[in-house]
Amino acid sequence: MSLLALPFELIERVAIHLTDTSGIQALLPLLLTCKQLYNILGTQSNHHIFASHFASHYDLSSASRRLGPQAAKSRSYACQLLRYSHALSRIRSGDIYADDVVHTFWTSFLMFMEDDGKNRASLEAAGLPDFVDRFVRERLYDGHRDGWPADNAVNSLALWLLWLTTTEDRLRAESSPRRAQMIKLMLPFVAMPVRYPSTLAPDIHFSLPLSRDVNTAPHSVPTLHGPYPHYLDGRCHSTALYSISNLEIGIPLASIAAKLIYISRREVFPVAVPSHLPRDRQHALQLGLTMIGPTQEDVHELNANKVAKLVPPTRPDGNWSEGIEGWDTMAADERAAKAPSARWDNDWYRLVDCTDIFRLISLKRSHYTPGTMSGLWQGRMLIVDDTALEGLLQIPQMPTHFNEQNLGVVAAPVFMRLREYVCMDVDPNEPVPAGEMEDGRHNAWLPASTQRFEYGHELALSYSTPDPTAPHRRIETTKRYHEYVPDGSLHDETTCRGCLYRGTSEMVFREHDARFLEMLDDELAAAPLPDEMEGIEDEEAEEAGDDVDDDAMSVDDEDELVVKRKCDGIMDIVLVGETDERHAQAWHPYRFYGRVREWDGLIALVRAPAMPGAPHVGLWMFTGYVVGGQTLVGNWRTTSHPGEPVTFEGAFAMSKRD
Repeated sequence: MSLLALPFELIERVAIHLTDTSGIQALLPLLLTCKQLYNILGTQSNHHIFASHFASHYDLSSASRRLGPQAAKSRSYACQLLRYSHALSRIRSGDIYADDVVHTFWTSFLMFMEDDGKNRASLEAAGLPDFVDRFVRERLYDGHRDGWPADNAVNSLALWLLWLTTTEDRLRAESSPRRAQMIKLMLPFVAMPVRYPSTLAPDIHFSLPLSRDVNTAPHSVPTLHGPYPHYLDGRCHSTALYSISNLEIGIPLASIAAKLIYISRREVFPVAVPSHLPRDRQHALQLGLTMIGPTQEDVHELNANKVAKLVPPTRPDGNWSEGIEGWDTMAADERAAKAPSARWDNDWYRLVDCTDIFRLISLKRSHYTPGTMSGLWQGRMLIVDDTALEGLLQIPQMPTHFNEQNLGVVAAPVFMRLREYVCMDVDPNEPVPAGEMEDGRHNAWLPASTQRFEYGHELALSYSTPDPTAPHRRIETTKRYHEYVPDGSLHDETTCRGCLYRGTSEMVFREHDARFLEMLDDELAAAPLPDEMEGIEDEEAEEAGDDVDDDAMSVDDEDELVVKRKCDGIMDIVLVGETDERHAQAWHPYRFYGRVREWDGLIALVRAPAMPGAPHVGLWMFTGYVVGGQTLVGNWRTTSHPGEPVTFEGAFAMSKRD
């Protein structure tokens, strides 16, 4: 009996069974048997077979969660399966010198951003950890400039994949020479912020996108290492993803991944515990030691909590929902939000949305989850000797002996306990305006005159502005923010201005909204004025009205992305905190205050001595992103070099303890 004599459904079931047991490649001999089978089972005619295989071998939750229901189609899954299969075959080849290695890295990176367990298992089975490790050790300096590794897509993706595949077992298995080699390879990205950006837009800006007005356009200053600060115009990649034929996604920042790789290697060996230190604080007091300084217990605490938290492991079978309480009663969107890949949603949205500092974002998605920064954070800041760093800024070439010893790199602990306060979209609330730059510092985007007063569960922010009617006088203004609570009780649909305007708490954003509004503006500008204003209608408006196309407002929305989310009523987030008493006794007391930039979720924090006249004078500013929902990574700078075009900066990483 011929196979073709069987009903179509049985032929399809045979093909699905074949791919499930032997892989999608096992279908090829069957497709080559005859033209009729090819037409029945081929990728162009039978998406169901390939979509079925994709669903059973790869993770799906993030596709519909991030891209909407149009991503969850058989055709989309079939196309994505072909892309994944090609990338995995390139990894299995082991050829790190292949011309298309950057495309392999892009697909692998996107798979990790969607990983719920199956994607990682597939990438590891193909040999990605060793593949990317070899690439970094052998090819990171390809195309170097003046001895410095290039800041390009292939290097950035390689560093991110190296970090995403880092595990405790691999860290322990790495030999001392290879660990030292990796630390040295990461050092340029860690110690040279002037060459390698750590933000998607300079932190001197709070309100984004920027105007294209040439009089207000941002400018960098030329340095021997390139323009500074970094404006990443055009730093993006176009790729096909599910139903989207041309997704524009930003190149992830190499310096962020490099900091995590560097610190994770440094944390393999614990900090030495000096034997002369008191055992604990009680022992110190018994010895009459009341000054600020660590005890052995404090150093043990440093070692017990890693700063560069590794990516949590996922189940290889992708069965991540097992054991989640209330799973059976959850709605589909609630279930998707529980997926392991949801930890990367903010990172993914940031890369997709924040590719152009001049472009309005149509799909207004979250780039920071409110409440993330509340609690106790522990970190390390890497400090380079000022003289050594100043010498590097005066020559374009990498010195022959560029290493930690010659740079004088030391690590200092950072502890802070923060609280989040939010400005809710309720009449007459308005956020505190962004502060102006003064002496090269931005004061966490708050006005320089801002004073903070906490009482109960509220924060009062008072600041002064010049009186427009009498410039020699100043007007005092106070804004009130509420302490954030995760249960949503701060938001009231009946008083939220946004909800009242929409008539619902559900917000719907479409990919072409910005384009539609531009067309609407053109339509309104070209439309005839009311009768009573016809007399003052100018000639240019008349000419524009004559050229209006009846179909100008039409938008092809066949593949338009649609994002829906509930309004939380939050217009602004301010952070306030301090070093808690126990850690202040060991590592000095500090006060912290900061703000979250809505455009990309960038966090700015100012650290100030809690005691006036303390030996550690001056302000320290920290700016960074929360990576994977658990680690704040970025750069710090001091105010000891005001007015200089290139500030003295260093790397830091902090992870949340509770």
